[in-house]
Amino acid sequence: MSNSEAVRGPMYIDATPLMVTADVEPLVHANVGELLNLLTGPLFDDFMEIARPDKDATPDEPQYAFERLQARLVEHLSTKVALTGPQAMRVAGRMAKLAQPLAARSAETAAKVARGASLIKHPSHARTRAHLAENPLPEQQDRRSA
Repeated sequence: MSNSEAVRGPMYIDATPLMVTADVEPLVHANVGELLNLLTGPLFDDFMEIARPDKDATPDEPQYAFERLQARLVEHLSTKVALTGPQAMRVAGRMAKLAQPLAARSAETAAKVARGASLIKHPSHARTRAHLAENPLPEQQDRRSA
């Protein structure tokens, strides 16, 4: 269900059958470059602590070193995509256009689930519905009298 009307720029908006997707390849590309610069520069020693753990290190130490390095990298890497006003309007319009049928389908599904078994209208269930109407189960009797 991919739609070729992608919003051009730092984001590409598309859809799958279940979700609207935002492809931020330019952000990822910039982050990978920054990541490599950080790992070969100021965070090299921290990276090597993970790559070659001390022989005397406890089993948890490499994991803690990984988590510390991960937190420091996240601090340095971008998490936002800058959009000009026109790009933001195109992204918003594209997302709204692609999300509308998904949101409608989701609302329909939620309504069906809320109604539950009353949606079972298939003719093969008619005898079961009639029987249960005449002979309610004990928990149904309790609910009706409450």
